[in-house]
Amino acid sequence: MNLRLILLLGLVSLLADWLYEGMRSVAPQYLVELGASAAFVGFVFGLGDALGYAARFITGPLADRRGGYWLETFLGYAIQVAAVAGLVFARDVWQVAALIFLERFSKALRTPARDAIISAAGGPGARGRAFGIHASLDQIGAIAGALMATLMLYYSYTPRQVFLASLAPGLAALAVLYIAYATSGIKPERRGVRQSADPSVLKFGAAQLFLGLSTIHISLLMYKLSGVPWLASLLYLTAMVAEVPLSLLQGHLYDRDARAILIAPVFSVLLAACYASGALPALFVGAVVYSVVTSYADVVAKAQAARAGGAASLGVVNAMWGLGLLIGGTLYGYLQDVGALHLAFVTAAVSAIISLALLWRQTTS
Repeated sequence: MNLRLILLLGLVSLLADWLYEGMRSVAPQYLVELGASAAFVGFVFGLGDALGYAARFITGPLADRRGGYWLETFLGYAIQVAAVAGLVFARDVWQVAALIFLERFSKALRTPARDAIISAAGGPGARGRAFGIHASLDQIGAIAGALMATLMLYYSYTPRQVFLASLAPGLAALAVLYIAYATSGIKPERRGVRQSADPSVLKFGAAQLFLGLSTIHISLLMYKLSGVPWLASLLYLTAMVAEVPLSLLQGHLYDRDARAILIAPVFSVLLAACYASGALPALFVGAVVYSVVTSYADVVAKAQAARAGGAASLGVVNAMWGLGLLIGGTLYGYLQDVGALHLAFVTAAVSAIISLALLWRQTTS
């Protein structure tokens, strides 16, 4: 395992997460301030996350075909910095939405290529640990971004000032990425594009689709607290803090036993129950449970996909998860607007059961 490279890429993600999680900590409240409904917030973050994943159907195979990986990684991080800079000047809900979509596309561009580099650095016997270490450093940056946003809102800074403050760590991320590239000596094996058609990848991707559909996006939990913007950001911060140990734990569990792929659907049902309850303590419990599901997507799902191939396999699996998030985010936002949270819970629970059944079949086949 090339620990030095994993740590450098983890530091890049730490700084980049400081940038975009600081932005995401205030973006739902900013959209509400500009007049957005719950359905629109759910649509924007659902579509944004879906774009960030679905585009990997294309960016993953392209990275494998080119075999370079580093160029896509650099471009992705640079576009992300530009998107957040644009939010400083955005003045209506559609401008904000478009820039959120661009930021999510930047993630789609860089992530399959970067994850192929991490997989190569981890090697066959330590992929789970490699992704776990990377994800935990990533989440430290998310904590820094969410904490910065929470404190700035508490002390009456505006969302646009939060966006501006977030640019400094984003620029630092680009500098550290260059150091990682210049000193790594790692070039992942060029794989071609056939991996995306592997039946095991498609079956696992189907399970991820239903898992994404079962997941209540945290922006909708934050929407319930949007009347007190700093409290909504504190909810987001809670999720970011929880994801650090959860990423390390799930990476360790996966390397020991591949049945760790069964974890997430169970917790997505609990998340839906917390969301339907709506009580303040339940929402904060839900933030922690949300982190179980998202750390699974960032660690276990990636390690499972990397077993089957390169950036193409990672792209397919993540894209299916994102498609589920898009459908769920829009649907659950609409159900929240019309006061039908019981239907949201039932839909999420049924989707989670389907995902669990598909994953169970994979572990026994």
